[in-house]
Amino acid sequence: MSMADQTVAVLGAGRIGRQIALAFALGGCHVRLIDVKEERSVADAERTLADARREMARDAGLMVEEQVIDATAADAALARIQERVGLGALEDCGFVQETLPESVPLKRAALARLSAVVADDAIVASGSSTISPSHLTEAIKRPERFLVAHWLNPAHIIPLVDVVPSPLTSTATVERTLALLEGLGKVPVKCKDSPGFIGPRLQVLLMNEAVRLVEEGVATPEDVDRAFRNGMGFRYASIGLFEFIDWGGVDILYRAGRYMTEALGDPRFKPPKLVEEKMARQELGPKTGRGFFDYAGDRREAFETEKVRALLRRLRRERQA
Repeated sequence: MSMADQTVAVLGAGRIGRQIALAFALGGCHVRLIDVKEERSVADAERTLADARREMARDAGLMVEEQVIDATAADAALARIQERVGLGALEDCGFVQETLPESVPLKRAALARLSAVVADDAIVASGSSTISPSHLTEAIKRPERFLVAHWLNPAHIIPLVDVVPSPLTSTATVERTLALLEGLGKVPVKCKDSPGFIGPRLQVLLMNEAVRLVEEGVATPEDVDRAFRNGMGFRYASIGLFEFIDWGGVDILYRAGRYMTEALGDPRFKPPKLVEEKMARQELGPKTGRGFFDYAGDRREAFETEKVRALLRRLRRERQA
């Protein structure tokens, strides 16, 4: 089935819901952006949806200005989005994405209502950023078609989507979800059912540590942001975390973790057991032929050349901007 033949629904017309609706529409899907209204008046819900339309048009316009898409594509995408109040007329939607606030009771109630009115073969996805899908499945009619699809803000721009099945999710549901997201140009990454998944779990730790730096008077928010953009932000746009652990050396991470634990008196910096096991086996990265990845033969030279070239290309783009 082509993207143009698919109809999807996005439940929740807040910021992330609007961005996801735009992402689906840019990918060619017909989209229904739904405000569930709850205890608000229909007039309030309609105002929310009108604001959503203005914001999606603005975001599409910015994409045109930055030459990511052309004006024809932007207009076509916006034309594929319909705003709706309430859960009616969803029977033809093959994929429904929930984007409500991060509350288990709220999500359970909405997902129960939603799964009761969509087609039996429709995939129901929660946009939760931290809640385990196992904590939501009891609300779902036919839980084998339910999973978490967590998009990163701004969802119409960031490629990553965490895809998290519960133990009850069928293989077909996962495969259909991955195919749909890939068809949008996204990069879906599947992970096991665990609170926080991949992106949010890493992000919460990093953000909290940034706040602690300010809280302790180590640096200002401006300086932390400047350091991040020009250091880790620059590096990790081209190099994965495990790639850099290997490149820098597993032993460097191990020693840094031990020093930080002792110097700050905080066990959160203690090296993980897997790092200690790598140290014991002398699997330290390219310099020993193996770390988290294999560098046998000429793989070390190829790996290091590839990463240096990627960083140099990024540096050139930064200087040309």
